[in-house]
Amino acid sequence: MRINFAPVILTLAVASSVYAAPAPAHLAKRNWVSDKLKDLVEKALNTLECGACTAALVGVKDVAWLNKNWVIDALSDICPKVSKLTPEVCTGSVKLEGPALLDALLKADLLSGDAKFICYQVAGICAPPSISSGSLKFPKPRPANAVPPASSGKLIDVLHLSDWHVDAGYIPGSEAECDQPLCCRKHSNSPAVPKRKASTWGDYHCDVPIKLGQNMMTYVPTVANVSFGILTGDVPPHDIWAQTQQTVVPQTANAYGVMATLGTKIYPTIGNHEAGPSNLYPTTSSGGSVQWLYNSLADDWSRWLPAEAVSSVKSNYGAYNVSPAPGLRIISLNTNFCYNMNFYLYAEISDYDPNGELKWLVVQLQAAEDAGERVWIIGHVSPSMTSCIMNWSSLYYQAVQRYSPHVIAEQFFGHSHYDEFALSYGPGAKTAQNAIATAWIGPSTTTYTNLNPGFRTYKVDTKSWNIFDSQTYIADMNLAPTWDATGATPNWHLEYSARQTYSAYVPIADDKPLSASWWHDVTKAFETNPAAFQTYWKLRSKSSGLQLACPAGGPCPAEMICNLRAGKSSDSCTKIALKLSRRSDVDSEVTPVAAVIAGANRILKRSEPAAAAQSNLWNENLCI
Repeated sequence: MRINFAPVILTLAVASSVYAAPAPAHLAKRNWVSDKLKDLVEKALNTLECGACTAALVGVKDVAWLNKNWVIDALSDICPKVSKLTPEVCTGSVKLEGPALLDALLKADLLSGDAKFICYQVAGICAPPSISSGSLKFPKPRPANAVPPASSGKLIDVLHLSDWHVDAGYIPGSEAECDQPLCCRKHSNSPAVPKRKASTWGDYHCDVPIKLGQNMMTYVPTVANVSFGILTGDVPPHDIWAQTQQTVVPQTANAYGVMATLGTKIYPTIGNHEAGPSNLYPTTSSGGSVQWLYNSLADDWSRWLPAEAVSSVKSNYGAYNVSPAPGLRIISLNTNFCYNMNFYLYAEISDYDPNGELKWLVVQLQAAEDAGERVWIIGHVSPSMTSCIMNWSSLYYQAVQRYSPHVIAEQFFGHSHYDEFALSYGPGAKTAQNAIATAWIGPSTTTYTNLNPGFRTYKVDTKSWNIFDSQTYIADMNLAPTWDATGATPNWHLEYSARQTYSAYVPIADDKPLSASWWHDVTKAFETNPAAFQTYWKLRSKSSGLQLACPAGGPCPAEMICNLRAGKSSDSCTKIALKLSRRSDVDSEVTPVAAVIAGANRILKRSEPAAAAQSNLWNENLCI
């Protein structure tokens, strides 16, 4: 029988105010309650059991009823001990993110199942909940024999940027081998003599300096005649313990200014880092507002968007649609409304479509179908990732099935920092014949963590708006010290062409696009040809050579191939899992609030293999 500890805390807390020692009663009660709360959290940490996790959440909620600051103080105190993060990082992040989580818990019905849902969705503790979001409603039935248009044979270049994460706080010559979540900065404990000095161009343990982003923008026109570009989110750096409205607004404005030097229109979407504090996007159910963010982004994006789209950014929580060319409609979604680190989402678990975004998406897709238009959907967190809450992902997948492939031509996301893709299928088996849509997950500009900086260009047909080739460009960050020593600039170069590389395993006719069916056959080649899979594994990390091995014969390749076929998060074969880490392991962003309450400071995302997760060496953390 699960003991409900929280009422015990409340009862004893009241009693402690009567039987307190000489200290003031309110201080004695605070300290006593904090100690009991720590006991609950530590039990969750030590056992990683569902009952312990839910008890900790209920305890946090009940103490929050008494005094929210007691919870914040307790979690700030626990965080350095369990996560090995510095007090600066822990205190900053807990104070920024904690209030939103507490407000959500105060509204949630933890004793009727919400606690188990949160423990699973945030931390992988408790059994996976069943999908309860039901079915989307569509204005019209799917047309009979709906097929995509034929290609025109005319191709244009389109740029895909993602996860910019340029760090204005980057200091060349600072410590690049630090014990902080983000290095190459001035920290309170930075040594006078660095073990490894940060290059002026960047480092694998850091976000990138401003001049690398500027240099990349000068390189792009030398390899592509870009008609327009897309940006799939995340502009500010990974210093989540310090991100506020006051910091992110100038950071994003400066970054968009650098991108504007390209001289072509770029159509952006919102990442989890655009908010300050990070990740937190209120809903109508949760209360609260980040209207300042939507207004700020609308102003920044007005250099690229028409007035109607700018107005939509302000009124539709960052979402908009735009037509960059006749016959094409780009729909930009705020997928932070499915992001599991957006604590506001847990205020009302049954709010399956926060702020009505999916309903709005269906309206746009139906309008495109009626007008005979093709659609690109862009967002930050891919619905294929386990960091996208399953109920939302399931509803989104229904929209993809209804409007693909005759309306939705392509989808584009970011967030993982890797060079990846994910496939969606019609009802039935996952076969080449049933594959209907591809989600292109763009490689990051940032090197964070252990990745080369990169970007993609696409060869796109101007009638079908399907992709005929994807070309990824990178620079080898391991050469950064040499660039400094010789006065050279980054060696941007074509890493690979998807068409050329993978057609060696699955031949494709010159007049055929890189369709979902073709990509499914590529995943089949990965199953039967270890060399083909190892090629993908190398390119996934932009050839940094720093990723863990994913050897043939082990569980890793099968899991990764499964994930490539998982267009919705519930189909992913990499499940949310926990792992306590040493400070030296912390090479990526952490969320100390979730770390303390969930019982660890890492959550493995859908793209991380089980073999690596078990190795204690994996360098991906709670959220990117």
